[in-house]
This record gives sequence, structure tokens and C-alpha cells, in this order.
Amino acid sequence: MNRRLSTMVVVAAAACSVLASAGPVANAGGADPVYYLALGDSLSVGFHPGRGETERGYVDVLARRVRKSTIPDLALRNVGCPGETTRSMITGERSPCAYPAGSQLQAAVNFLTAHPGDVAFVTIDIGANDLLSRCLERTGLIAKSCATELAPRLEARATQIVDALSAAAGPGVPILGMNYYNPFLGLWGLVPGGRQLAHADQRAWTVFNEALDAAYAGAGATVVDVAKRFHIDDFDSTVVVPGRGRIPLNVALACRWTWFCSERFFGDPHADRTGYRRIAHVFERELEPLLVP
Repeated sequence: MNRRLSTMVVVAAAACSVLASAGPVANAGGADPVYYLALGDSLSVGFHPGRGETERGYVDVLARRVRKSTIPDLALRNVGCPGETTRSMITGERSPCAYPAGSQLQAAVNFLTAHPGDVAFVTIDIGANDLLSRCLERTGLIAKSCATELAPRLEARATQIVDALSAAAGPGVPILGMNYYNPFLGLWGLVPGGRQLAHADQRAWTVFNEALDAAYAGAGATVVDVAKRFHIDDFDSTVVVPGRGRIPLNVALACRWTWFCSERFFGDPHADRTGYRRIAHVFERELEPLLVP
């Protein structure tokens, strides 16, 4: 196997199993806070390769923007965990993180129950580790057949997560769940057979995102269409990238807004600082009308 592709697979797999603990409460003001509760995987804690968790993820950016625009005393409670799957979020079994409550979901439910009427909104990103840990092959292929087999279970667990949060939060608390950008589009032109891999992986990624969209919408959460912002389906539009020539728009954005195509962190699927800001913008756009009195 191509050595560079082998490195990519190892990095992507390692990115699914980084350890983390629940994040602290942060409040910019002195008044009684109104809370933003965040759940998720490594994206929720702003993971950057070489740095680990940061305060530059989409959750942090979104919190700062909402404080500035709408809720000055907004406090952030982030219980996210790098490496989390839908199963480990629910059960706590094989979770990379330890929660006194037993699981990330139960920690979130307990927080909501302890703060009735004080939580302004909830965000979720979960599911990517389910797909990559099960369906990513050493060749860089994400098999559509595997994604199709996984989809019903993924949808059921994501639905269970939103249902539990909704019941604990009560009516009127917006819950927003994101689908995912596809960093594996970056294989285009960087490894032998990369074009074919990018197309094949996108077909599997579509099945994966459709399961998440169905779960969130069906359970009454707002779908945050990060995939659309990254134009992951657009192989037809092209742009010129220095050093690479003319490539599809979706490939260019996967490389521009994640670490996947970088020389130092080749194959790392996490968003870079710009990518996290783009994700935060999509959340902000969906959240804004939900926070209007």
C-alpha cells in the first residue's frame, strides 16, 4: 500500500480515539448565567492535531458569537469527548472519557435536569467515529455497503440521544444536530487512485449523513447542514489551487478547511481554525431565529 495513504489511515484512526474529559463551565459575565450545553466528539472540543483540545472549535466560536449578539451572560457547558460514538455516548461503555454520571448523555441529561429553564440551546455532533471505526478500510475506502448496514443503527441511536435530551430540557429548548463534512475528499490527486476513492467515499458519506439528518429531523431537532456548507457533493464546480491545478470545489474545501491534505498532519480529518469558524457560522444561522423572543 502507498506509504502516504497508510499514514493517512493510521492518523484518521488515531483521531477517533483521543482521550478527553468533560469541559468546564465558562461564563463571561457576573449575572446568573443562561447556559449553552454542547455534546459531541472531538469536533465539539475543538480538537487540533498537535494541540489536542482547544478553545478554537465551533462550540467556542458559537458561544462567543451568541454572547455578542443575543445573550451576554451565556455560559458554556461542554461535555464533549474525542473518540465518542453514538453507542458510547449513550451507555458510557468503551467511552474514551470518564463521566461521574456514567456516560456523556447522562451527564447532559443531569445538567439539563439540574438547570430547568436556564438552558438556552443544545448542540450535538456525533456519529463520525461510528462510521470510521467500522467502515474505513486500510486502502482509504469507506465502503457504501458498510455505511448502508450501519445507517439504521446509527439513526436509532441518534434518535435516542435527541429524545433523551428533549425530555430533560423540556419544550422550547432548541436542540441542533449537525451532519458532517467529508475530509476524505482530500484523497483526490494525493494518492494513487485518489479520484476513485473520493467518489466512492462520498457515496458512503451521503448514506451516513442521510441517517443523521433523518434522526435529527425525526426527533424534532434542527438539522445543521455542515455538509452543504462544505459543498461535499459538488464535483462539478472547479477551482484552481496553486500547486494542484484545477480540482473540484468539494475537494478544494476539504483541503482548505481541514488538516487532511496538510503536509504535517496528512490524513487528519479534523477541521482547522477556518473550518471550525465555518461550522460555527452554519450553527449560528440556524440558531438565530430560534432565539428570537
